[in-house]
Amino acid sequence: MKEAVFICGFNNWGKTEIIQHLFNGRNRFYHYWTYRIIGINSDFTVESHSNDDWVGENWRIKVEEKLNHAPAHGHNLFAALCPSMESNNNFVDLLNKPPFLTYDKLHIFLIEFKWEHHAKLIINNIINEGHKIKNANFIVINTDSNQTNDEARWNAKVGQIMKELRIIFP
Repeated sequence: MKEAVFICGFNNWGKTEIIQHLFNGRNRFYHYWTYRIIGINSDFTVESHSNDDWVGENWRIKVEEKLNHAPAHGHNLFAALCPSMESNNNFVDLLNKPPFLTYDKLHIFLIEFKWEHHAKLIINNIINEGHKIKNANFIVINTDSNQTNDEARWNAKVGQIMKELRIIFP
């Protein structure tokens, strides 16, 4: 089964840092290569930039280019995503176009709380809009909600993500 995983939050939410951490501290993800997360049974084509870095169609095109150059054309994708609903950067519109239509499942990990807990996603609004995406699976990452310091929040958040990834890729 061909699957995509998206780490989802707004600008400066920690999406890139989470992706880099999951991939053993790697901060560059090259064309033509796949990468593994220790303990997860899958290879991934990785794009750590989101649609708040390369807005809208530019992001979709960049991801598509990377997938076109990836082994097995990016059989499994791991990417950052901003849940923007702006007309020129709507995450639903973007995920309802190629290359994302070729995936059997789109796992969208909603990082509910910004890394320092100064902001929070309105999960219901995102999921309600996201129901327009074929094969979307929304996973709310919020086990850090009652943690009081940065390290505890980080460990809870990354731990929950790893737990969910082990379920998806047994």
